[in-house]
Amino acid sequence: MKKLLALAFILSFAFGNAQISAFQKADSKYERKKTALYNKYPKPNDLRTKLEWLLTEDKITSYKNALDKIAEEDKKALANDPPVKTKLAKDAEYEAGKTAFQKTLYDAVDLAFLNFASDSYKATLNFVVDSKGNALDAQVKGNNEDVNAFIEAAFYRIKEKGKWKPAEVNGKPVSSTVSIPLILSFKK
Repeated sequence: MKKLLALAFILSFAFGNAQISAFQKADSKYERKKTALYNKYPKPNDLRTKLEWLLTEDKITSYKNALDKIAEEDKKALANDPPVKTKLAKDAEYEAGKTAFQKTLYDAVDLAFLNFASDSYKATLNFVVDSKGNALDAQVKGNNEDVNAFIEAAFYRIKEKGKWKPAEVNGKPVSSTVSIPLILSFKK
């Protein structure tokens, strides 16, 4: 039994790191190609701008592919522990508070490479905290699908940096949906 539990822990740890490494791999590839592009075209010009946009599109696609794989795994986990639809006696709580969670998330969102037209971006992050306190199934609702993907990726990058206490009904832990409004500022 102990060996089985150890194997399950190792597999979950490996999967969690695989999720993050998919984002790191996309970031590394983007930075490497961007550096080569800037070495080839040190001065800004139309061709460099076009090629840089293609690199950005490739990074966005890589992130979305990684998020699709994570979503499949999260759906499987939630099939056994779906969020309750009844009134909760106690909402799910982040150990350091929602404000601390938002700050950690804001710090993890890297959108500097996007040439976004606005100074800020409003969105809502929805996810499930299962009955064991695991944060799963992040979905961001905002006006830009690409920005939403990078916010979701940031969620998965930080989800192991803090603990969630599950919601309760009649004193028992249950899965529930958490909704957090976000306002991100873009650095120009």
